[in-house]
Amino acid sequence: MFGKKKEEMMVYVIMGFLEAGKTEFLSFTMDQDYFRTDGKTLLIVCEEGDTEYDDALLKDTKTSVVYVDSLDEITPDRLTELELLHQPERVLIEWNGMWNQDDLKLPKDWTIYQQITIIDGSTFDLYIQNMKPLLGAMLRNSELVIVNRCDGIADEKLTSYRRTIRAMSRESEIVLED
Repeated sequence: MFGKKKEEMMVYVIMGFLEAGKTEFLSFTMDQDYFRTDGKTLLIVCEEGDTEYDDALLKDTKTSVVYVDSLDEITPDRLTELELLHQPERVLIEWNGMWNQDDLKLPKDWTIYQQITIIDGSTFDLYIQNMKPLLGAMLRNSELVIVNRCDGIADEKLTSYRRTIRAMSRESEIVLED
């Protein structure tokens, strides 16, 4: 590797509050052919909900999982250590929705390739009323916003959700799903 410039590390950040469906989304995505790679993946989980990752899926997708309990554990030096230890081709971060994403400091050669925010449609009103600044921070740099668990929510309410999200994230694609 002497004389060869190291490529940038692609980082995918998945945002959302606890129990929004981040683990389910990542598990589904990792199981898709389009997301599989020859190399390894490092998955950094910043909060644990009720859903766990399937060990067989992790093994099959060559994914190493590192759990962190505190934002203090995510520093450029620590992330570089994890890169050296696991030798990933890419990094997935399941971000804690209560942490300020502006505090995420990556090594210089790591680049956020995509940021996705997952929102539980059944709790959207609660979060918009009580945690609008945190939700706005999550949405600000998201390329894709998925509002899941929309079963039984009236169309006019879903239209209102879409308008609210669009006002907070002008550039994102918004998906409403059952």
